[in-house]
Amino acid sequence: MEEEKPKIPEVKKPKIPELEIDAKNRIVEQTKKVPLIVNKKEVFVTIRKLTTGVRNRIRSECTKISILGGQQQVKVDESEIQEKILTHAIIEAPFDSSIEGIKKLPCEVTDYIFGEYTAFAEPIEKKNIK
Repeated sequence: MEEEKPKIPEVKKPKIPELEIDAKNRIVEQTKKVPLIVNKKEVFVTIRKLTTGVRNRIRSECTKISILGGQQQVKVDESEIQEKILTHAIIEAPFDSSIEGIKKLPCEVTDYIFGEYTAFAEPIEKKNIK
């Protein structure tokens, strides 16, 4: 009878990000068109990947730290992060893409566009944990 060997889990290599640099040594902006139905017509919202500095500044602005009973309390406003990221990421849209314009959109629209942005600009590989 043959003895079964324990299976060694495969280690996936992380996806190597792509970067494009032009002749003047500037980073070329990466964009994506996201489809959206407006007035029963398909239109596109153009989004771009944000730089690390912009993304970190937004996350820092939306994080409040207070001291309560000698302990630091950190409050992160996820909805404010989403609104600010969308205002910076949306390049072209059939609606007002300012903070006030984003706040007036139905939540399923902002969640959809933000989901597309996240998949495009901040993909996270999920690990199967058993």
